Amino acid sequence: MPRTEEAELRALATFWNIPLDGRQSAALLGYADLLIHWNRRINLTGARSTAAIVSEHYPDAFALAKHVGGPARLVDVGSGGGLPAIPLALLRPELTIRLCEPIAKKVAFLRTAIRDLGISARVSLAVGRAEDLPAEAFEVAVSRATFEPEAWLAVGRRLVQPGGRVLILTVPGSAVASAGTGEVYAHGRRLLVEVQVERERAG
Repeated sequence: MPRTEEAELRALATFWNIPLDGRQSAALLGYADLLIHWNRRINLTGARSTAAIVSEHYPDAFALAKHVGGPARLVDVGSGGGLPAIPLALLRPELTIRLCEPIAKKVAFLRTAIRDLGISARVSLAVGRAEDLPAEAFEVAVSRATFEPEAWLAVGRRLVQPGGRVLILTVPGSAVASAGTGEVYAHGRRLLVEVQVERERAG
């Protein structure tokens, strides 16, 4: 009998119109299982089951996957246990993703997840903080639960090149909601705001 989590992944893929094959589904569930296994020893997430990872955290990854298609260099600041950037990498294999995390025990998990999932060719890890990253080195920047939304917008603007995008994962009613294009999801509980970083005008 298929796992309940598999059915929920398929439902998310259908809702967001994101391609999802059996290999991707298995990788997403494998990552969630690994995260829960490590979470019993070190605090990586508040979720306590694979089902909770899928229902509570994977909607963010699918929302991002809708907004980030095609080859792009993306940075995820404050990656923690890899949510939502690692699921995003599994959903969008054309992305090149840089994870940024300063905490050693979380770095150890991220290294293990990258290796076990076989995504080291396009997902790399920077041990440090946002200020350690080069300016204008990425086309897309995202962070979740590391900064207040307004603070993240300022940090993200520095990291992306002109014409790039800063993605803000927040809640409806956030002060940054009017800063760019917003999309509400997860039954009205979550909001993704996409802010385009303007190119400098010649002359």
